[in-house]
Amino acid sequence: MAHNIDLPRHRYCYVIEAAVHRKGREDKTLPCVWWGMSATPGRMFGCHILLESGAIVVDLPLHALRHEADATQVWHPDQAQRWDAYGWHLEAHEPAYLSGLACQVLSDDHRHITGTGDLWFLLDHVRDGYSLEPGQHKHHWVVALTGGTFTCVPQDMVLVQELSFTAVDGIPPIKRQSTLWSCE
Repeated sequence: MAHNIDLPRHRYCYVIEAAVHRKGREDKTLPCVWWGMSATPGRMFGCHILLESGAIVVDLPLHALRHEADATQVWHPDQAQRWDAYGWHLEAHEPAYLSGLACQVLSDDHRHITGTGDLWFLLDHVRDGYSLEPGQHKHHWVVALTGGTFTCVPQDMVLVQELSFTAVDGIPPIKRQSTLWSCE
């Protein structure tokens, strides 16, 4: 069974009608409340929503959700999420300092800016072999992209713009952590 978690706070957004209604339209969105998520290894994260009709829909892929009602463009799974879940155990966290800040999203090879948006919250795998390995462990940021779609990318694919502190000028050569540190 997938591990289900609450979002740090529920979010009002939209869902592509075809993702939740039989004979629904791809070019129409419906209001929804996004309240939870699930993780199943080898699959996209599942998004849990409540519709105005009272229906609860679970395990929707992120590319079915929008943060703007008129964002009905086709959005593919690999645009919405870079990595499948790699464990059953997931935590969601919304850092007060970073949530809502503008950011740039990098390409898979970390060489180009592919989008801009705002940080919403992060997903963090716990209790699996990948999350215990420093070179593999990553926070997966949910970013509300300009244009109304979402993407979920590892933190090494995000450049944050905090106007009182950061000065983003190109793509920095960030080194992945590879050491397990201990003081004893």
